[in-house]
Amino acid sequence: MSKSAPPTENSPIHACPSCKSPLRPLVGKMGPFWGCSGFPNCKTTLNDVDGKPTTEINEEYRCPICTRRLVKADGNYWFCSGYSKGCKITLEDEEGVPKTAFRCQECGSLLVKRNGKNGYFWGCSEYPQCSTTYSDLEDRPNF
Repeated sequence: MSKSAPPTENSPIHACPSCKSPLRPLVGKMGPFWGCSGFPNCKTTLNDVDGKPTTEINEEYRCPICTRRLVKADGNYWFCSGYSKGCKITLEDEEGVPKTAFRCQECGSLLVKRNGKNGYFWGCSEYPQCSTTYSDLEDRPNF
């Protein structure tokens, strides 16, 4: 079930490309989006990128492995919409947005932040098949 996003002061009115009715910002299971105010007669929706309607997909809501859309679960995490097709990626929720994930430059799998004897580092989630590691630089892997 979608709910309206909080209105912002002086928000510009964007017209629906199909019926020219005003679009309204909404929040759904796949993150924020814009829906036509003429619903149910018009079912046009657009993605939200930086608070504006667009056909582009907001990269914050894309699976870091297969690039499908991420879906917010009932818990505090997001999962890939390609879960039934084999992509088993889950990411923590960070204030309503999926937590940023990083990919291993060797094999393409996700990196995991770990604590070792010399401090924090980033290691491949496919260890021991892939033993690639990166040092931690301000909570990010140092590629």
